[in-house]
Amino acid sequence: MGGSVIVQKERGEFVNAKGFTAWQGFDERGFEVAFFDWEQMASGVAPVDPATIVVGSVKFVRRALGRLGVETAPLDYPPRLRGYLGRKIWQTTWSVVRSRIDDPGIPVFVKPVEQDKAFTGYVVSAFRDLIHTARWPGEMKLWASEILSFASEWRFFVRRGEVVGVGHYKGDPLRYPDASVVRAAIDDYAPGVPVTFGIDFGVAEVGGTYLVEVNDGFLLGCLGLGPLAYSGLLEDRWKQLVGPAS
Repeated sequence: MGGSVIVQKERGEFVNAKGFTAWQGFDERGFEVAFFDWEQMASGVAPVDPATIVVGSVKFVRRALGRLGVETAPLDYPPRLRGYLGRKIWQTTWSVVRSRIDDPGIPVFVKPVEQDKAFTGYVVSAFRDLIHTARWPGEMKLWASEILSFASEWRFFVRRGEVVGVGHYKGDPLRYPDASVVRAAIDDYAPGVPVTFGIDFGVAEVGGTYLVEVNDGFLLGCLGLGPLAYSGLLEDRWKQLVGPAS
């Protein structure tokens, strides 16, 4: 047991619950934990190697992976799971969205394709919704989708094909997804998928359980997942991404 971990801190504080929970789990499991901030990671002061798991913001972990020559792409809406979406989803750009915003009655949900977490997905329905997007280039790729209103949204943490935890993050906590739909989607997603990932499902206002999105295991917040389970989830995905330590 044990190993080494880098956890992001800024001005001496954990940046979020993810870092704190991960630190608890790895510490309890006997890992050696070191703390570095973003500037130390970006400048190369923080030592990065395949044998050392890195935990922090999306930008922080991506920079560490980049220093190891590892590139990843957002999972979002895997083709094998399109049948669980319950709505039309397509790729577009800011230029197209901006040119069509004056069309009446067609609000659209948008989120980034390649720069995951560059901004939080939201509904564009009027010109005022575009004002703060001016800094994004017109050619920036986006996911766009028809509007499907969810009464509640939940994350299912999957490790080695099994659900190891569930977190509620939006809406009515008494509206729970159909577990048989969730299990069928996880089974249909295999094989060849990340060893750990989060698969989000929502209960639609009109009824029915539908896929919200899929997120890579190294990106996930803890959402109430216990420290031991959470640290194991992060460890498995890191090792899969970087390969066997030399």
